[in-house]
Amino acid sequence: MRLKLIGFIVVTIAILSCNGGVNTSSEPIDLQPLNLSVSRLDQELFKADKYQLKALNKKWISSYGLLYNSFISEMLREGLPQDPMIVYRLEKFLNDTTINLISKELDESFLDFSPYKKELEEGFAHYKHYFPGRIIPKIVTFYSNFNARTFPYNDTLAIGLDLFIGRDNKVTEMLPPDVFPQYIKEDMDKEYLSSESMKSWLYFSLSPTGEYANSGVYATKKDFLSSMIYHGKMMLALDLMMPNTAIQTKFNYSKEEIAWCQKNEKFLYQNLIEFKLIYSRNIKEIAAYINPGSFTPGLPQDSPGGIGKWIGYRMVKQYYEENNLDLSELIEQKGDAKKILSFYRP
Repeated sequence: MRLKLIGFIVVTIAILSCNGGVNTSSEPIDLQPLNLSVSRLDQELFKADKYQLKALNKKWISSYGLLYNSFISEMLREGLPQDPMIVYRLEKFLNDTTINLISKELDESFLDFSPYKKELEEGFAHYKHYFPGRIIPKIVTFYSNFNARTFPYNDTLAIGLDLFIGRDNKVTEMLPPDVFPQYIKEDMDKEYLSSESMKSWLYFSLSPTGEYANSGVYATKKDFLSSMIYHGKMMLALDLMMPNTAIQTKFNYSKEEIAWCQKNEKFLYQNLIEFKLIYSRNIKEIAAYINPGSFTPGLPQDSPGGIGKWIGYRMVKQYYEENNLDLSELIEQKGDAKKILSFYRP
């Protein structure tokens, strides 16, 4: 089978602990336990009775709406799910030998989704604490044809399990390196599933209306500083939602990469000042520091990619702690980038 790929929807203190994030509040948090709704579209699809595909297709249209429509039309590129020929195309898809291999590997890796459900329940319990009244999404796991790590929409957070199948999995090794360079394959691991899913929902739910798009998680704002602060706020929120998850996991970094950030924080800030990047409106310069990569262009090759998000996180974290702010208040503040910068002491 030729994989049909669309663009990826791919989303500390002075001395950081490598064992996890830090609860910045001195008060214990009284969390209300959650029982997330989890649906397994991946299993429904791969274990489908091929003689019942017409009825199942109708059911999936009703049950999964935008997700299923996007899966058929954009990820598989097989037209619309309402097309009379879709049953034939689904049957052909499910009989494909490569798809059967992927299905087997996914089943072995994620037959038991309960460990991830537990982690997500803890994350969304914190989310409910910090953002009371906001929607707690339903969870859907699905196969994305290597297009979407996550797919948040309406009241649903869908998770593309194929992009967390494991960096050393045989399926991952099959993927063409020109489309999936090594740094992307390194991120295709189970350890990132819960934090990446939580991160995706934070960007989706906390970004201003109309700003968020599945393909624009690594968005740039009007200037370099505003971009770093935007991502810094989202990463601080993620840190608070998942205090028991290692900080390097939240940033999709290795231990060595997060250690590099800690060691070079002052250098990184001085570099921004020296090269007058702080208020740059050059999209290429901003994207170089925000977008993922094997390293951050303009910095040594042992630097991690997307380091602007980490610098922004450090700036926002100091400001948040020193001013004893409410997290929702911090997120909702507009035009505060320069004020946040004034509190930063790397």
